[in-house]
Amino acid sequence: MNSNLGLFEFCDESERGTISILDTQDRMGVIDTFTEEWAHARTMYLIDTEDNQDDPWHHPSFWSEYGRIQQAARQKEW
Repeated sequence: MNSNLGLFEFCDESERGTISILDTQDRMGVIDTFTEEWAHARTMYLIDTEDNQDDPWHHPSFWSEYGRIQQAARQKEW
């Protein structure tokens, strides 16, 4: 997982994805990392053509979905 706190990997062959999370985080760190990786999973095929940033993984559609997931997660008692 390199220096990442989490990682989403998709296998085209089996059409399944895996979210990996570094296990040295506290509960809130795990929740935060999971919500980010879930947003990556939900937006993996979206391409924002108007985005000129150098980071293709954190495009405007990703941030929009991440915000929706974060808002839903904050309404839960963990």
